[in-house]
Amino acid sequence: MNYNKNFDSRNKDRNKDRNRESSNDYVSEFRPEWIKNGFDNNTISFCENFGEYLAHGMTTSQIRNFFGEVKRIQLKGISKEKSAFYMLKPKLAYLAKRAEKKQTTKFKEVMDKAYEAVISDESQLEQSFKNYIDFLEAILAYHKAYGGRSN
Repeated sequence: MNYNKNFDSRNKDRNKDRNRESSNDYVSEFRPEWIKNGFDNNTISFCENFGEYLAHGMTTSQIRNFFGEVKRIQLKGISKEKSAFYMLKPKLAYLAKRAEKKQTTKFKEVMDKAYEAVISDESQLEQSFKNYIDFLEAILAYHKAYGGRSN
């Protein structure tokens, strides 16, 4: 009897995840202007919803490893670390493939779009990179706030 109760609970959670994913296409909701021009209320709402979604399948360490690399680039300066920044895209591809979860795939797709927004205008590279970091930090904060897994 207890087994059936646990099974029903897991199925409800899976259905909730499916509904969340189908009702929110985070990739199409992302706006490059958030990286180019800065945040607005829609950015924060997006980060909250996306962070909550990621909390149901991505570990904190997966996001923090990526965030740590971004912060390392920031410390040395984006102008000196362009090649390291360009390597973020393949590192995300590796992360998504290694984890093989829909949340890591969505994370990769959204961050790829944010990455493209940073490199789209060389004259605004510094500011766009700063906005990229803030965007990632907001996602990470909401991921943790919504109970993102430690392992």
